Order: sequence, then structure tokens, then C-alpha cells
Amino acid sequence: MRILMIVPQAFYTTRGTPMSAYHRTRELVEMGHDVDILTYPIGDPPPNLDIRVYRSAGPHFYSTIKSGPSKRKIWFDFLLLLNLLYRLARTRYDALYTHEEAAFIVRMIKPLVRKPYVYDMHSSLPRQITDWKFSSKKWVTQLFEFVERQSVKEAASVVAISPAVAEAAKEAWPQAEPIIIVNYFGSEKATQEAGAGIRDKYGIDEDAKVVLYTGSFVALQALDMLIDAVPHVLEAANDAVFLLVGGTPPEIESLRKQAAELGVEGSVVFVESRPQSEMPAFLAAADVLVSPRIQGINPPGKLFSYLDSGRPVVATNCLVHNQLIDDSCAMLSEPNARAFAESVSAVLNDQQLAQELVVGANKFIEEYCSPAVREAAYGALVGELQAACGGAK
Repeated sequence: MRILMIVPQAFYTTRGTPMSAYHRTRELVEMGHDVDILTYPIGDPPPNLDIRVYRSAGPHFYSTIKSGPSKRKIWFDFLLLLNLLYRLARTRYDALYTHEEAAFIVRMIKPLVRKPYVYDMHSSLPRQITDWKFSSKKWVTQLFEFVERQSVKEAASVVAISPAVAEAAKEAWPQAEPIIIVNYFGSEKATQEAGAGIRDKYGIDEDAKVVLYTGSFVALQALDMLIDAVPHVLEAANDAVFLLVGGTPPEIESLRKQAAELGVEGSVVFVESRPQSEMPAFLAAADVLVSPRIQGINPPGKLFSYLDSGRPVVATNCLVHNQLIDDSCAMLSEPNARAFAESVSAVLNDQQLAQELVVGANKFIEEYCSPAVREAAYGALVGELQAACGGAK
């Protein structure tokens, strides 16, 4: 099939939705489909992916866009709509593959273009409005409930990145039958030497116990809670070093100030966003991996790389995590600094516990992220698209 993938994000960047769109594209191309991408003018060329990337033209006025809902994004999406119409007038596609609000953009023009579309749900749109504190007005939330309902209702296929997101789709439109494809991107295992190189690069002693966080530094990730946990961890493991990777300079400065106020700045190393290709080395440098996020229904993409890394994982016992994982594969903590610190300390100081969590994580990856599971999910997705197109392509 010839597919146009519409990504209303800064693409390519190493964060949630852009990473998911990148890997969706790679997997579809590997299955033999011809995929083009239409996206914002912001972002880098997708690595190791030989496809056509069309960037929306027009007076965008800005060279950056933050994560989550924003007024700036509305303008970017309007220009994306105009560029989509131009692209469809020039090129014949069998189907459209949409992420997030791009589904509603396509829904609006569906009577004109008459193309089936996939709605890849990364979260619940109305829930994002409250989680990201975009608006507290009831009518705004109700508007996005309508947008989500129409997007799900008219989609030829709905892809959900987790069970909770699938439930959100069914709440929006009870007749929906979402296909769950988790954001497992696979991971290369780095050598011990590569991990040692990371420690050396950032001045971390080879005998220190490294607590690693990778990913976005947005408020939704609760990194302030993680910093609050540092003093309590140091009481139980005074050689612990917290390595936090993925922030922007303003985000890092805010957290560095918090660490200084707690008197633990010497035990926290901040690193700006790094290429995805470097993540295996960071994981190899760690003794324990942490995901302190407490909001949302969309599991962080890094969760699956964490579980597949051979390192024990500590995560908050919240829906964002526990819809998928339990204490057999990760240490789940109550979402507060003291409890999180106790969980991290327990894993750092109990090698048997750490190893049991790694074994459980390996079983989880095999059961939920194996090639057979993903092939079946993609087979169902392509089957629904082909049916909507009126036959096999």
C-alpha cells in the first residue's frame, strides 16, 4: 500500500510521539509498504530511514514548539491541513496514517478526499488538556471530547499504544475495536566498555551506583519528585549518582537549582538531549533505571527499552505504568519522594531483588513485545486498511 503518514510534531526528535511515528514508519516499510511523511517544518532528518519527508510550508513564525497542547500548535496544524490538501492533490495514496490530532484534520476533509485513515492514539486528547494544564474551561475539554469521538468513529482502524489508551478509545466510541501496538522499539545492548565510557565522560566513579533517567524533562515526568528523593537515597546508598538525560538548558537549570537547594547537586548529573543511538550506552552505565511519572494514561516509550535493558526498573505505581507492568518485572512505588527513594534504595542494596526484576522484565518483553505479537498486530491493522480500501493492495 502507498501510505501518507501525518505527524503533527517536530519530526524527527527523540521524544514520545515523534519516536513512535518513526518506528511505525520503519515497521511498515519493512513490511513492504511505501510510506511518505507529512510533518511540521521543525525537526531532524529521520536516521537510517530512506523515505520522502514533506515539511509543511507557510508562515509558521516560530522555529520551536513545546510538547503538549498549545496555541502555537493550532496554527501549525492549520498550515499542516493546507499542505495535506496540496499533497493529496499531487499524489495518489491508498490510505492515511494519522497521529494524535492529525486524525481530526483528516476527519474534517474526509468527504473531499475519501481516503481511509488510521488513528494512532498516543493518549486521550481531552485528558491532555487537563494533564498539560492547557485550559481549565469545561467547554474546551468538551470540544476535545468531540474531536476524539469523531476521530475514533470515522477511522478505518484505531491503534492504541496501551490498554488504558484502548479503553479511552472505547469510551469515545463504544463500537471501536482498537489494536494495541505498544511503543517497543527494540534495543541494542551496549558493551560494558561503552557503559564505562559514559561514566568516564560525565565524571562518574566506576564504583558509584548510577540511577538513570532518560527522556523528556517536561513537568509531566515528575522529575521534581525524583530530585526530592535524592537525599533519602543518599542516606541508604551514599555513593549513588543520579544521571538525568534528555533535558533542555532551561529545564535543566530549574532542576539543578532544586538539587542545590537540597544540597545534593554533587550527586546529580544533568545531560541535555542526546541521540537515540547513544541510549544503549547510557543504559549500560546504570545500576537502576527510574520512571517517576505520575500523570497520564500513555506509558513512556522508554519503559520498554528499560525493561529490555538487563537493568532493574523502579517506576511509580500509577496507571501510566501499572496498566502494563507489575511487581514481577519492576519495583512499583507509591508516587511520592520518600516512597520512591525507598524503592530505589531497596533495588540498589539487594542484588537478588535486582536480578529477579530483570528476569521478570525479560519474561514481560517476550510475552508482550515479541516479533510474533507485533506481526499479528500489524497484520490486523493492514487487514482493516485493505478492507477499507475495498480489497488487497
